[in-house]
Amino acid sequence: MTFISLFNSTFLGEYKTRYPSGETVTYEVGSIVLYEGKLFISTARILSGSPDTNNNWTPLGNSRVSYRNTQPPDPRIGDTWFNSSTGKLYTFIDDGETKQFVEL
Repeated sequence: MTFISLFNSTFLGEYKTRYPSGETVTYEVGSIVLYEGKLFISTARILSGSPDTNNNWTPLGNSRVSYRNTQPPDPRIGDTWFNSSTGKLYTFIDDGETKQFVEL
């Protein structure tokens, strides 16, 4: 388990891959970003990869809320997903036999 101090962290706003100049964004340890309505903190230096694709991003809080038209990758129990193309709200559950998104 990696411990990151929030006192040394910096909120950088929305996650982005490139600066307006076209230069690739590098996130340092402790960088906090907003991605799909969720706050994430970097636990290592990140040269590329969104919180959906890079395991060095850790969500802040117990559950995450996603606003997108496809199912979020790697959901955790309690995560909420608003399907922006259908307008339906789902939560990720473990019913003892399967783990899945169920419509609310």
